[in-house]
Amino acid sequence: MNRSEIKELAKQKIKGNLWNILWPMLIIEVINSILSSFFGPSIDLTQIKEMGEMHMSWGSSLGSLAISIITGVLTAGYMMYILKFVRTGKFDTDDIIKTIKAKWVDLLIAIVLSVIIIGVCSMLLVIPGIIAALGLTMVIFLVIDKDVKGQDSLKASWELMKGHKWEYFVFQLSFIGWYLLIPFTLCLILIWLVPYVTVAQTIYYDRLVTKKN
Repeated sequence: MNRSEIKELAKQKIKGNLWNILWPMLIIEVINSILSSFFGPSIDLTQIKEMGEMHMSWGSSLGSLAISIITGVLTAGYMMYILKFVRTGKFDTDDIIKTIKAKWVDLLIAIVLSVIIIGVCSMLLVIPGIIAALGLTMVIFLVIDKDVKGQDSLKASWELMKGHKWEYFVFQLSFIGWYLLIPFTLCLILIWLVPYVTVAQTIYYDRLVTKKN
């Protein structure tokens, strides 16, 4: 697929639509921050040092996983919101709520399975972890868009990405120049960059799934 064409289309679509793209994302970030503040790991001072460290480590891991799953489900609703915009040019906040209500179980399964598989592959070697992440990158899109069950989403994503993993990797790398500008703009460029990348990734999925069908 032509990544330059996809990126140019993304730029066109975000013109005049930055706020509509940004505000749901900001709400998700606020929720994530609140959850992290209230449900972060606590140190049990009644335990000896070694046991305290173990307790904090496990608590931190489980707490982070739970927060990631909750945020992931919320983000899935947002992804449908953006996908509908890419396809129709219109925003409908009902898409966020409807997607979460209808798909949360399958999304939960898909997210947990993806995290486990990518985590295991990453522990073996870095490259297998990257390959696994690329192969499973469309899991959430397929659950929300194609009624794919959570347990089937990994296989479906792997099939969809067959022959496109390297292409998608290069597509993601093509944004690196913009990311390098972040510190020089005091992060202000993120107001434009995050919607741009989000819409471009969504267009990539939409074109890929259309091509494979």
